[in-house]
Amino acid sequence: MLYNRMLPLLGIGLALGSLIQGCLGTTLLPPITPCSSLTVTPPDGTTLINVTATERYNVTYDLPTYNGVAGHVNICDVEVFLTHGDAGDAVRFAIYLPLNGWNGRWQGTGGGGFAAGGFDFELVPAVTSGYSAGATDAGVNLEGKTELWYNSTQLVENFVHLSFHEMTLIGKDLSEKFYGKKPEYSYWFGCSTGGRQGMSEAQRYPEDYDGIFAGAPAINWEKLAVADYWPLAVQNQVGELISPCKLSAMQNASIQACDLLDGAADGLISNPLKCEFNAMEVVGTRLQCDGDSTVIITEQDATTDEWGELLWYGLEPGTDVAILAAQPGFDISTRWIADFLLQDPETDVSNIKEDELVEFFRQSVFELGDLWGTDNPDLSAYRERGGKILTWHGWADEIIPPLGTVNYWQRVVELAGGEENTDEFYRVFMAPGLGHCGSENGYGPQIPIDNLTPLVEWVENGKAPETILFSGNGQSRNICKFPKELQYCGSGSINDAINWKCV
Repeated sequence: MLYNRMLPLLGIGLALGSLIQGCLGTTLLPPITPCSSLTVTPPDGTTLINVTATERYNVTYDLPTYNGVAGHVNICDVEVFLTHGDAGDAVRFAIYLPLNGWNGRWQGTGGGGFAAGGFDFELVPAVTSGYSAGATDAGVNLEGKTELWYNSTQLVENFVHLSFHEMTLIGKDLSEKFYGKKPEYSYWFGCSTGGRQGMSEAQRYPEDYDGIFAGAPAINWEKLAVADYWPLAVQNQVGELISPCKLSAMQNASIQACDLLDGAADGLISNPLKCEFNAMEVVGTRLQCDGDSTVIITEQDATTDEWGELLWYGLEPGTDVAILAAQPGFDISTRWIADFLLQDPETDVSNIKEDELVEFFRQSVFELGDLWGTDNPDLSAYRERGGKILTWHGWADEIIPPLGTVNYWQRVVELAGGEENTDEFYRVFMAPGLGHCGSENGYGPQIPIDNLTPLVEWVENGKAPETILFSGNGQSRNICKFPKELQYCGSGSINDAINWKCV
C-alpha cells in the first residue's frame, strides 16, 4: 500500500518575500494619504459591508512562517468586508500597507487546506520585506469547517477562485491611493491551496500578477482530495491498520534501496522516478516498536492491490505516509467526501473500502472537476502578458503527490511547443527529501528563506533561475530546473551543494 501504488492511475493523467530591498533598485515610497482617509472601491458585483483603516505599530508574528522573516512592522491595516448580491456572504479582506519603506510592489497571499488565507502568518513577512500585501478568508471560516459552507454556491465560488481575485483588485487600488502610485510589480505567493490559487490566477485572471510563486500546488484538487484516502481504504479493505513503526521502517527501506542512484549515500532519493523499490523486500523484518515489543513486517503490510485502470498518483518512495494512513482518515479527504460528495457532514466516512473510494473518485472528477480543478495547461494568455511562474515541489510531499505537478508541467510543455518555450514563462523545481510545503516530515534540504527572490530577479531583471538553493537538515542542494536531476560530482562533502551538479 506504499508510495507510487497508493491509488491506481487514470491515464497519465493538495506557503517568500524577505527581499533585500536595496539590491533590487526600487524606490522606498512613503504614504501620501492618511490611513484613516482611505476609501475602498468595491469590485464589480460586490457591495461593501464595512471598512476600517487603522494604523498599527510593532506588529509581528511569533510562530514560524514560510513567507520569509517576520519582523516588527508598522502598517495601515485596512479591513474590508463585502458581499455579493443577495448571497448573504461576508467576505473579509485584510490589506496591510507599510507605513514606511514600501518597495513599490504588491504581494497577494494564499491559504492552506480549506482556509483561503493565512493573514498575519503571511502578511507580516511580506510587509517586513517592503510589500503591500493582502489576504482573504473568502467568506468561509479559517478552521476548515466545510460543513458550514459546502452547500453555498457563492461561498464555493469565492473559495475556488473569486475572492483572491477581488482581494488583488482591492489591494492594488488601496496601494495606489495610499502611496499615490500604482504598484510597479505584483507577485503572488502561496503553497498547497495557496499554490492552487496562484495557478488559478494565471489561468483565470492572467492580468492580476507579473510573477506567481505556486509551491506544491493543489491544482488537481478533485482528484487528490479523494486519492489521499487511499492508504486508509486499503487497510480498511483487509480490516487491519499498519502501525506507524512499520510504515517508518518501509519508508527508510525505500530510501536505502534507492539512495545510491544519484552517486552518493546521502540519505536522499534525488529522482524517485528511477527508484524500483519493492516493499516485499522487507517482509519478515523484525522491528523494535513501542519500547521492548517486537513486530514483524508481514506480506499483508507490504502488499498493494492490482487494478486494471489507473486513477491518480500515489506518493513517492521515501515519503512519510503516516498522516494518510491513520484513522479516522486525512481531514481534507474525509471532509471532501462527507460534505461535497455525500452532501451529509454527519456521515461517518472512516471505514471506506477500495471499491467505494474508486466510485467517490469518479464522482468527484465528474461532478466537481470543472469548478475545482485548476490544471488547465493553456497558459498562453499569461505567457503573452509576460508573466512568470515558479513552482517547487518536494519529492517527499506526504499530502500532494508530486507527480501531479510533473504531469501538469508535461502537458504545459506539450501545449507550449516544447521545453525551451515553456522555460520562458514556467519553471518547476523538484526537491529531494522535501515534505509538503517544507513540513517537518521532510528529511532533506529545506525551502529557501525567500522563495520570491528568484522570481523577482526573473520578472524584473530577466534572470531566469536554473537552480534554487535549498538548505537544512545538515545539507544543501542547488535544486535543478526540472527535468534535470542532481548527481554527485564524485568528491567533496556530500552535504555541500557545491559538490553536486545537474544532469
